[in-house]
Amino acid sequence: MDGLQAHRLAEALLPLLREGLSGLPEALRALGEGLRAHRAYLFRLEEREGRWYASQLAEWAGVGATPQIQNPALQDLPMEEAGYGRWLRLFREDRAVAGPVRAFPESERPLLEAQEIQSLLVVPVRVDGALWGFLGVDDCQRERSFGPEEEAFLRTVAEALARVLDLFARHHSLERLLAQTSFHLARFDPRGRLLWANAPFREAFSQPPPLPLAQALAHPGQPQSATLQGWEWTLLAIPGPGGEVLEVFALGVDVRERLEAQAREARWNAFRKNLLRIYETLMAEGLSDSIFGLILEAALDTIPSAQAGSVTVLMEDGYYHFVAAKGYDLEALRQVRLHPLEPLSLTGHKEAQVFTWKELERFNQRLDPKRREVMERAGRTREIRAILSVPVYLAGERKAFLYLDNFEREDAFAPLDLELAQAFASQLGLLLRRLELEGRLHHLAYHDPLTGLPNRVFFLERLAQALKEKASQLAVLYLDLDGLKLVNDLDGHAVGDEAIRVVAARLQAALRPRDLVARQGGDEFLVLLTHLKGPEEATAVAERLLEVMRLPLPVGERVYHLTTSIGLALGEEGLPPGELLKRADLALYRAKAEGKNRLAFYEAHLQEGLRQEMALLEALQQDLERGENLYLAYQPIVDLKTGEEVAKEALLRWPLAPPSTFIPLAERHRLMPALGAFVLRQACLARSRHGLPVHVNVSPQELLDPGYPARVAAILEETGCPPEGLVLEVTESALIPDERGREASESLRILRGLGVRIYLDDFGTGYSSLERLASLPVNGLKLGQGFTRALGNPPRPDTPPARLVAALLALAQTLGLEAIAEGIEDEATLAYLRDLGFRLGQGYLLGRPVP
Repeated sequence: MDGLQAHRLAEALLPLLREGLSGLPEALRALGEGLRAHRAYLFRLEEREGRWYASQLAEWAGVGATPQIQNPALQDLPMEEAGYGRWLRLFREDRAVAGPVRAFPESERPLLEAQEIQSLLVVPVRVDGALWGFLGVDDCQRERSFGPEEEAFLRTVAEALARVLDLFARHHSLERLLAQTSFHLARFDPRGRLLWANAPFREAFSQPPPLPLAQALAHPGQPQSATLQGWEWTLLAIPGPGGEVLEVFALGVDVRERLEAQAREARWNAFRKNLLRIYETLMAEGLSDSIFGLILEAALDTIPSAQAGSVTVLMEDGYYHFVAAKGYDLEALRQVRLHPLEPLSLTGHKEAQVFTWKELERFNQRLDPKRREVMERAGRTREIRAILSVPVYLAGERKAFLYLDNFEREDAFAPLDLELAQAFASQLGLLLRRLELEGRLHHLAYHDPLTGLPNRVFFLERLAQALKEKASQLAVLYLDLDGLKLVNDLDGHAVGDEAIRVVAARLQAALRPRDLVARQGGDEFLVLLTHLKGPEEATAVAERLLEVMRLPLPVGERVYHLTTSIGLALGEEGLPPGELLKRADLALYRAKAEGKNRLAFYEAHLQEGLRQEMALLEALQQDLERGENLYLAYQPIVDLKTGEEVAKEALLRWPLAPPSTFIPLAERHRLMPALGAFVLRQACLARSRHGLPVHVNVSPQELLDPGYPARVAAILEETGCPPEGLVLEVTESALIPDERGREASESLRILRGLGVRIYLDDFGTGYSSLERLASLPVNGLKLGQGFTRALGNPPRPDTPPARLVAALLALAQTLGLEAIAEGIEDEATLAYLRDLGFRLGQGYLLGRPVP
């Protein structure tokens, strides 16, 4: 581009850059003169009900040229009907319309010639990746061909105009909405000066907070996230036409309550985890000095503000003795004893209480010289700022105390610390009481406290005895409940525990008197069958248990539908109990891998199969964590009449295994939520590049998570993908008419409320009744490939498969659902489905999945 052209281009661009849309008339004048044209104009393109219309918005007309801005023929002009479909196709391909009008198709010439146009050059204007309109110039006196430099000139102005339109839409069309939203919104110039803030922002901050604007300025056009003092901020530096940053947009959300709730829940989770650890150790080892060390460690872990601590226990001599310490010399403390009635001994209170250094100072002054010397040698009298003292009750008596110390602040312990400490001590006291009750010690050592069933220890002892007697006449069943995790997630662990108790009673009732059922732990049970006449008798018992577990399970006001998977291993002479249990576990693994709710026998090759699966699982986990090897292939969804691609389906690929192998593997090992999030994020990012709606498959594991809608919304916001650009495909199996299906349907309703579309995948192969289908929150359905293949080649309308496909399409149309035919692999099937009325299709004939 020579100096004169560069000067003319600057004349066309500067009004837009300086004045925004107000500079459009001056920019059109400079554009027309710069290209030696007689008119320059801007048209808006709008799609309404599937038809495109063009309307002239602005114009500059030179000397001798007739202005067309008032021409009614150039307002709401239907492009296809008026003969300008070619222009639309070129604009969609980002190509220009240029040259002498005499060379244009006959359908386009009348309207152009009526405006005295001899030649023209028109380029599309795209705003935020979408076709917005077109910008052009007319020569009314000569025929000419426009060269590459002239087209580049016009495209540069069109790009600047698009940026201005985009900024106008952001700053003006949304400004009223942004001012009213509950989010905290503000705009800053590149130097950090506040340009604008909505009411919530002004109310929350008298001065703008120290936001990381430099981070946003370093990545123009890319949203940047930061969490500051309980606020989550998203910052976006908005670039200008030349790449310079015009301003920074900041959106803040006050998450202090949420973070506090999360922190509180995390603390309670730590409490439950530590309590369980103590419980398991008590069951295995009983009450001893070592258990008090574990108690102290658990308490310190539960109360992070505690930097050191000790435990005292009331002994037979009537004094409290130190039995555990962390941060102090325990051997020295063992020489000290505290009387319950001793003033300020920190043993007279009934609940968790904080004592500050002032009370401690008075206590230390009352120590006799000998005890003071011992306490000093142990380090127990150094400057402690606060002690959280927690009594532990046993049968109504203060049997022990936990002392949790902080050396920095007398206000170190918050109310939640006291609440957790008191709950910890209360639960611990109950455990100690149960262990000390003489009549329960043996039972607790060998039985599960929740169900009353024998535990694993008891089971293994009985199994070892049975193997010595008649190993060939016994079998071990390893049971795992299918669906208990969902009960815990939906209604809490208390309801889940009650469900386990009901299951335990059912299993006991279904077995023979000589058989033994034990609780392995969690949702797993063990069954020992003895005096068997043959393997078929063990099979009959296992199948009876499967049937019993398929019955509805009433718990409280709800009815659950749980099933079980069973692994069966037969006894052998000389086989250790642990090895037989391991074989049953391997068989159980196989039963779950084959779809759950079934029985599987141990076979020798299972060991190698498990090894291979574990290796494959480890590789999949590593690739997912590192973001390596996993990628998406996209298969087009096509308009069957026009052949135009209207959407893409995202399909996950992995070089180490086909989807039919690694997807079930991920489902078995609860990897689907992480894989699903990876697929959704990549697909939404890709959608922002190609602009077509993207279809993403959703696993039942994801959909049954109550937090799934929020996760989808977060990814949409993170990737900039509009909700209408995402289509989620769910299988009917995720929407079965029980509690799980109702929860899943509710998640879908939330997602539809966001603007996300929902399709039923593989329709006709699942559980949906006609009555339920009408109420499901879905926008469309995909006809399973099995139906398409059953049509034959060529399809015959009079066959049952063809009539069934026609009926399914009619059903979808009656319900107002979009229908997509999958598995189209030949021209005859394509023609048949198109003539039948399917608007959309997918298959290898129309396009294979490609990265």
